[in-house]
Amino acid sequence: MKARLSGIVMAAAMVLPVQVLACHQLSQNVWMCAGDTPWEQAEWDPYGDGATLLLDDYALSFTEDFPGAEIRDVLTTLEEQFVTYAELTEADGNAPLEVNRQELITLDGVQAYRSLQRDKYDDSQTTSAVMLADVKAARIMLYLDGPPTLAWDRIDTASRDVLALLRASCADVATCAGPDTPLPPVD
Repeated sequence: MKARLSGIVMAAAMVLPVQVLACHQLSQNVWMCAGDTPWEQAEWDPYGDGATLLLDDYALSFTEDFPGAEIRDVLTTLEEQFVTYAELTEADGNAPLEVNRQELITLDGVQAYRSLQRDKYDDSQTTSAVMLADVKAARIMLYLDGPPTLAWDRIDTASRDVLALLRASCADVATCAGPDTPLPPVD
């Protein structure tokens, strides 16, 4: 598992993945509503800590317990918190190899600060979108990693697609599933 995720095993253990066609529960407060998208077929990483979805050449890791999460208050912007996260990551020796673009993205119900970058973890290089997203009251860090030769426009599109699927619940057909998709039980 990636070095940046090693510190979140305990938090991830609290999340039990739901394997239902339309919905993936990413955390206690965030769902990925993937009905009728390629992410509907994503598989949970059987060797990880329960916080990674695999789809084709992509790995999507996520956590609400990321480095710097504790500094959040009502005045802390996504960009400010991302800068703190990046400084802590760099101090741990995990600075990106290259940053292509950083920007604030607003989609329906989701706002995210996103960094498109090339990373290296445990001698493996990736093209990545590191995204700190607000989904209603929850703030979650998402890491979408692809092959090291992946074109910037492809990781741009793939990461926007992931952000567009984030929801605060998977409670009904309007928030998550297609009309013929069974819904998971809501605890």
